[in-house]
Amino acid sequence: MWIVVGMASSIKTAAKMQKALESEGILVKLSNVTKKIRSSDDTYEILVLESESDSAREILLENGL
Repeated sequence: MWIVVGMASSIKTAAKMQKALESEGILVKLSNVTKKIRSSDDTYEILVLESESDSAREILLENGL
C-alpha cells in the first residue's frame, strides 16, 4: 500500500524529494493532486510504500525537505 510522506507545491520540489528518496533505494510515486483543477499552482503528493514510510520521512527531514 502506498502512503503519503510529503507534499510539494511545485514539480521542482517534488523532484528533489523524489531524488533524495530514490538515492536511498526507496520507491517513489508522485501524484499531482490539483491536476483536475485549473490552477497555476500545482500540489504534489510524495508517496512511498507503507513499509518504507518511516525511513522516507527521516530521509526527507535529514535533507531539509
